[in-house]
Amino acid sequence: MREIFKKCRPFFIYTGIFSFSSNLLLLTIPLFMLQVLDRVLHSRSNETLFMLGMIALFALSIEGALEALRSRLLGQFSDTLERQIREPAFKALLTGNKDVRGNGHALNDLATLQTFLTGRGIKALFDLPWIPVFLFVLYLFHPLLCAIAVTGALILFGLAIVEEKLSAKTQLHANTQLRKSNDFINNALRNAEIVTALRMDESLYHRWHHLNERYLSASGNVTRKAGKIVALSGFVRNALTIASMATAAALAINVETISPGIMIAATIILGRTLAPIMTVIGTWKSLLNAREAYVRLDALLNTQDTRQQGLKLPEPKGRLSVKNLVFFLSKDKPILKGVSFDLLPGESLGIIGASASGKTSLARLLTGIHHPTDGKIRLDDADVFYWSRNGLADHIGYLPQNVQLFSGTVAENIARMADPHAHADKVIEAAKRTRIHDMILRLPKGYDTEIGEGGGLLSGGQRQLIGLARAVYGDPKFLVLDEPNANLDGPSELNLLSLIDEFRTRGITLVIISHKPSIMRGVDQLLVLKEGRQEAYGPRDEVMQYLNGMNKKSGAASDRRVQALNRKEG
Repeated sequence: MREIFKKCRPFFIYTGIFSFSSNLLLLTIPLFMLQVLDRVLHSRSNETLFMLGMIALFALSIEGALEALRSRLLGQFSDTLERQIREPAFKALLTGNKDVRGNGHALNDLATLQTFLTGRGIKALFDLPWIPVFLFVLYLFHPLLCAIAVTGALILFGLAIVEEKLSAKTQLHANTQLRKSNDFINNALRNAEIVTALRMDESLYHRWHHLNERYLSASGNVTRKAGKIVALSGFVRNALTIASMATAAALAINVETISPGIMIAATIILGRTLAPIMTVIGTWKSLLNAREAYVRLDALLNTQDTRQQGLKLPEPKGRLSVKNLVFFLSKDKPILKGVSFDLLPGESLGIIGASASGKTSLARLLTGIHHPTDGKIRLDDADVFYWSRNGLADHIGYLPQNVQLFSGTVAENIARMADPHAHADKVIEAAKRTRIHDMILRLPKGYDTEIGEGGGLLSGGQRQLIGLARAVYGDPKFLVLDEPNANLDGPSELNLLSLIDEFRTRGITLVIISHKPSIMRGVDQLLVLKEGRQEAYGPRDEVMQYLNGMNKKSGAASDRRVQALNRKEG
């Protein structure tokens, strides 16, 4: 964020210049009042009054133009900041670490920052440095008037600091509760189908009501605390206005050099001196939100992906090597422990294991989504994790366990959200290769059929088949399929088996993860995972014999336990 703000430094400089000029020109009104009361009324000169009025109007018109330019400049600054941040923020959300990824509120933080940069609060912050100009003018009138203004400014600054101490943590807590409440209701809306089917609406409402009440309670605390400070600061400002006017009046009575015009002008200048501080206090909530948004965006952008954009490597042949792979999501939760295997170009590997044995995590590591805690994954001797930022996606295909489609057409999803019209031949080829071309043509608009958010207008099997077509789009050399037959019927599963045979003839390196043994009959190698460890690995037939032997031993042991129990009961 600091580097981006440095690039936007000219906006700060010119806004500061305009703020200085605008604040100087705001002295027009008190000086005009001073001249009218002290000179025009005594001289009774219409010509002097006319000229003073014209000069004042000219100065105020310049001040208005400068204020408009300042607002426009801040607006341009806001737009430039958005353009500078949106791409790295969006990419960081998708490719950052697990604490960042999925935090969609980060883009809302950018909107919060933009709103603050075009509001009253930022203008007041630019006006604060020019308070000494007004204090100097009051000093020229009389040091006592300046002393009153300085005292008032210090009191208001003190109130602003008190408001910071009272409100900052509470406002942060309120914003956190609001995000939790919004996340919960959005998740409930995404799962409206199961909510309706199981009549969970009442329970979910009570859960959301509890979260929302916590937000309302925290927000109410902020409002009450801020309201007290704003009310107290308003009283201080009014009291200072009276004190200033009374002091100026006393000076006018007792000091010959102080005129009634100075009394009125000093009161106006005092109000202008305190105005930026009052504005900052009044907009303190938006200032806290903007500061919090800046901190979160800075943390997001500092979570840089360690993979740097580099030279694109040539198309891989498909030789895969995994050595001593270790993966932790947290120090006390190991996922994979010492997994190793090798595949030659065109070979296939089946991965089986019980739930939570690390199969899906291994698939994500093989495609470069996660970085291994230890060990290496190499495709044609190149590190998969770093290559994944430098063109590897053009040569690999991935079908996740939970198929994730996007709002758009069938063709757009197969084309990986690129322009399908520019690659129509590849889209149709991928559909034909996965045997779904005819199925797509039967849809209302064929390849141009809108599938809805997350593919909600399609069946589970259709979503899985379109996800499979997306995986093989572009003729990849390395494929990872996680539960590719989970939602397929018998004919579709047979098509998938013939497709696996086709992958072998085309020299595509394939990794399949599945709970169904039927799909493993065509693989060359088999890997068995148990609690993250590599229990068995080797040619498919040898591993299957090993598993059958283990099952027989387990069955015999179970029979012996049953017989022992029967004897005991007998």
